[in-house]
Amino acid sequence: MSRKSGRREKRTLQAWEAAEGLLGRLGGRESRRLCALWNHWDLVLGPLASLASPLGHADGVLILGAGDSMALQEITLLSPEILELVNSFMGSPFFVKIRASLLQGHRPLDRKNGEIPPAPSPPPRPPRLGALSLPPDSPLGRYYAAYMGMFTGRAP
Repeated sequence: MSRKSGRREKRTLQAWEAAEGLLGRLGGRESRRLCALWNHWDLVLGPLASLASPLGHADGVLILGAGDSMALQEITLLSPEILELVNSFMGSPFFVKIRASLLQGHRPLDRKNGEIPPAPSPPPRPPRLGALSLPPDSPLGRYYAAYMGMFTGRAP
């Protein structure tokens, strides 16, 4: 039998009981649910997971990243469906809004430690590269030389 004095209970707690209470006071249940969402992102969104990667959350806003501007547009258009899927997984209206931006080197939260998203492939070499003859001292000539340098590996 434990004796209560004020708000404190005088008894020895098991480690899991103490951790559970501490996590509850610090918002740990929320963190645990968010970690489950990040870990099961592919299952939650299904085919939409290839468009949107989770970057974080703040004040009821789910922050998503897109690999390119087309995916960013799709995320914007599909945000009501994404919100519905994510909130149904969370079991409550956890998020009220989605904010999307380009990934730009950020590591999404659904990636495992050490897993690096693939780098975008370089554009294919144009078949008639170097066919233009522009004055090398003109701005357009310098831009064209820099463009050719992307494919030849030589910077102007």
